[in-house]
Amino acid sequence: MASLGYDSFGGTTWRDVANETTKLQTEKGTYVPEYLDPAVHCPEDMKTWPSRDSILEMCVACGERHGLDEKTRFNTSLEKLEVKGDTLNGGHYELHLTTEDASETLKVSALISCPGTFYNPIDIKWPGRDEFGGYVCHGSYDSINYDKLKDASVCIVGHGGFTIENVRTCVERKSKKVYVVCRHRHLAGPKMVSWMVSGAAVPLPGPYVVEAFQMMYSLLGVDVWAHPVVNANADRSSAILTQTTTFGVTDIYFLACYYKVCEIVNGEIEKLSKGKVVLTDGKELECNVIMKCLGSTGATDFDEIIGFQFYQGWWVNGDPLLPVVAPAKGVQAKNFAGFSLAPGYAGMIVTNRYILDDPARFLGVRDWLPKTTKDDHYECNYIYKGSHVLATMVILQGQFPELTAELAEADKLKAEKHMKAHPLEKHLSECLAEWKMYIKMMKAARKDKVQKC
Repeated sequence: MASLGYDSFGGTTWRDVANETTKLQTEKGTYVPEYLDPAVHCPEDMKTWPSRDSILEMCVACGERHGLDEKTRFNTSLEKLEVKGDTLNGGHYELHLTTEDASETLKVSALISCPGTFYNPIDIKWPGRDEFGGYVCHGSYDSINYDKLKDASVCIVGHGGFTIENVRTCVERKSKKVYVVCRHRHLAGPKMVSWMVSGAAVPLPGPYVVEAFQMMYSLLGVDVWAHPVVNANADRSSAILTQTTTFGVTDIYFLACYYKVCEIVNGEIEKLSKGKVVLTDGKELECNVIMKCLGSTGATDFDEIIGFQFYQGWWVNGDPLLPVVAPAKGVQAKNFAGFSLAPGYAGMIVTNRYILDDPARFLGVRDWLPKTTKDDHYECNYIYKGSHVLATMVILQGQFPELTAELAEADKLKAEKHMKAHPLEKHLSECLAEWKMYIKMMKAARKDKVQKC
């Protein structure tokens, strides 16, 4: 096992991308490294929405508990992969590895790659930066100076998961006003809806999710059924939800919008002026902090390192010994089993092990799997869509009854682990207490604002 650029477990998302204030947005119940072990549940003393540091501690403890620290090469980079001979008949892969002061080759029979999708923040530079005179930062990668947020008018650019997080952070740090400037207002998931979906033994149909979202969005006067993300039939008995980001799970976002602490502005920034952002439609917003939450790029060198030419399923070049596990970006579904990525990974892990145990079984179905070929104008072809993974799973389960049975057992774990960690009354009480706490915070901020005027 090689860990690129780190000296402990946790990975890019939690070690590099997360902020000091980042919390898990979905519930902790299914977010456990030993998810596939029916006997292991999340730590009872861990908070429902644990912090970055708490999650890193859990990952490190798990790695050490299973002796993975002795089998992992930390601070090691994979520079190149070479295929030597027929890997299904005596051949092997040669990995070219480098550390800070050495290089070596490693002979392996298979390679499971987990490159992730968060490497560098997407950046935009606007004219007028010097004239603006305020503070500009990224809303991720732990690059925020939190002292700048108190009493500030903050303009958050983008509407993904880190926007949802930073609305909370701005409220907690007593920002005066938060503008969210975005081209698309993505849907966010209320906390009890996230709880409901993860706790369900079977995936919930899209209309149930839309109706559940509507209960919260009604506070803001938003019709979820009319939202561009939702594509429903005439009688609303079926609904497909499609957006380019996953659902950020939150309640405080809705409260902040309801109390006018946060305002969503559809548009794009054209330039900056003194203490203002100027949108392409001419609208001006006064602010003294700009926070960029525009997403991240993937690993722009991974395609070349792995020798990517095409995917069949999630196997590089149709090779059963070269699976890639990477989070699919966005949402595209008509039934929902959860907003957390962990259960989905579990299914891929079970499938990878099933294929690796007998790679020859893969050859009979390989040409039926969805195929994507390399786009030379795109640097991260390894990042696949959720629909690609779903189609792959449907085909594999249709051909391998034993795999289908294993996946069914893995699927049961989601609701079991979730409900054990988050029984209804306890979870509802916790959400309600947090709801009341933030209402009190909003009212205090509004009262303070009036007094200052």
